[in-house]
Amino acid sequence: MILPALSILIVIAYIDWKQRRIPNSWLIVLAGWAACYAALSPVISFKIITINAIIGLALTLPGFMKGLVGGGDVKLMLAISPLWPPIELLWVFSTGILSLLLLMSSAHFISKMSLTKAHYPASNLTATSLQRGLPLGSAVAMGAIFISLFNFIS
Repeated sequence: MILPALSILIVIAYIDWKQRRIPNSWLIVLAGWAACYAALSPVISFKIITINAIIGLALTLPGFMKGLVGGGDVKLMLAISPLWPPIELLWVFSTGILSLLLLMSSAHFISKMSLTKAHYPASNLTATSLQRGLPLGSAVAMGAIFISLFNFIS
């Protein structure tokens, strides 16, 4: 049942990676799906959703106030709050951030290689720098995929 939410998160991740913007229409679809999932899940309660919303705000509001993440990223964390218990939500967030930083570091490293510069002088790889902001939607999607795969395997 979490598979449709993951596919929505992948679309959001792609848009966020390319544009550093998360459209509200996708967030509404995700929040609607997450609400349906929570209503049918025996594990997720209103108390858990409230705790997750507080966790999501605690993780994203400081970055929003400093201009590191956008308002869509804050809304994204609120939209996914019904999908996992609190500990798993923290794992989704932290795994996603680590994955994103590794991906961005790799892209930066590859863009600095002389072969890359020789064959792709107008490469888009440098456009993934942190100067454009942190694509938290991409990080959350990666974390959600990794944690969901881990849960599926174990």
